[in-house]
Amino acid sequence: MSRSPTPRAASPLLVLCLLACSGVAGAQTTTTYRWVDAQGVVHYSDMPQPGAEVLHVPAAQTYRATPATPVGVSPTSSDSSGSPYQSCSVVQPAAEASLYAPDSVPVSVSLAPGLRPGDQLTVTLDGTPLGSAVSDSTQFQVQQPERGAHTVGVMVRDPSGRPVCQSSMTFYVQRPSVLSPSSPARGH
Repeated sequence: MSRSPTPRAASPLLVLCLLACSGVAGAQTTTTYRWVDAQGVVHYSDMPQPGAEVLHVPAAQTYRATPATPVGVSPTSSDSSGSPYQSCSVVQPAAEASLYAPDSVPVSVSLAPGLRPGDQLTVTLDGTPLGSAVSDSTQFQVQQPERGAHTVGVMVRDPSGRPVCQSSMTFYVQRPSVLSPSSPARGH
């Protein structure tokens, strides 16, 4: 005698997630109905049923990165117009580096030769000044960077304000969801 399989209900969390994710884009919540049939099987649906309990499920979490503002600087330049610098560049973080959940990101700038008296070094993050230096300080910090792509720009200006050396580079920040089963953040 063969036995027919007992009906199994889908995991409530899976069902709620699927229903929330299938909601209309931009919707704030999804209405879900939950009921138990005569055999004791729990059901979930987005369609009302007699005797069903109404559950309000928030929309699925999404993320949209803030668009990066172009820095407007060119790659390292030491053109023939008489630049006193052989190079100016970001050496940390590495170009195209992908950083996982950093609390802060150290930014180190290399100038060859070092900053001349009267010249000013300006470092920007996504077009916003990160700091300026009029001495040999070439170390900066980015605190709690948002996830996404970030562009670091470096510009050295002479005492008259004319750019004499400039460069830019991009790095990336990844931020995990603590709800993700494979997230290293779950172990913290």
